[in-house]
Amino acid sequence: MDQNLVVAENGNYQVVKPANEIFVVDDDEDMRDILGGSLESEGFSVAAFEDGDSFLRAAKMRVPICVFLDVVLPQRSGLEILQELRKRQYWTPIFLISALDDITTAVEGMKNGAHDYIRKPFDRSVPVARARNAVEVWSRREREWRAFDLYPNGNCEWFRVSPDERAMLLLMRSMHT
Repeated sequence: MDQNLVVAENGNYQVVKPANEIFVVDDDEDMRDILGGSLESEGFSVAAFEDGDSFLRAAKMRVPICVFLDVVLPQRSGLEILQELRKRQYWTPIFLISALDDITTAVEGMKNGAHDYIRKPFDRSVPVARARNAVEVWSRREREWRAFDLYPNGNCEWFRVSPDERAMLLLMRSMHT
């Protein structure tokens, strides 16, 4: 996976590879340390944020492997931040974490694209398993994207086309020349 990836200017995060790091967003320093320690002990690089706004600023610059996002944060809730990310088409796997045993919040998070809802306290192996799942999500996306080639049209715009679509375009263009 790429290091220090800068997001494309068009804002489409789906076609980029993640930076080789995981974001942890939690206002509780102990929780940031626990999550960070669990993930770092398994070889993951972690960037920790104590509030949603600092996380959102970083998210404009790079896409992590995944995000562990606390639901209860100062200023904005984790759900509000999740909704903001979806508006930006920021599709990295996001795992909501909370000490609240609230089904409504969990369902709302899933409706807004969260990959999972993890209740605190949790076993230290849980975030590692979710991070490995996120790596698999990115690997699957990359395999799917490789099936497509970038192909310029006459205006020098680039499109994603499958090999069959490319053959059809070449055939159509040869008929016009």
